[in-house]
Amino acid sequence: MNTGKETITVAQVAKRLGRGTNAIQHGLRTGQLPFGTAMTTESGRYVYIIPREAFERYLSGERSKT
Repeated sequence: MNTGKETITVAQVAKRLGRGTNAIQHGLRTGQLPFGTAMTTESGRYVYIIPREAFERYLSGERSKT
């Protein structure tokens, strides 16, 4: 049984918003896009976590991160 939340990729978000992946990544890193999180790994690379539910709420007009 999968108890984790379903996530979507930066590329999927970019396509749906009509933006480039770099713009989405930047928005997640700076907090300008409230539907996901950018985390850094020990090697300094970014990992982006975008819960599908939070992104769908964002699309429907709900702008809070909660």
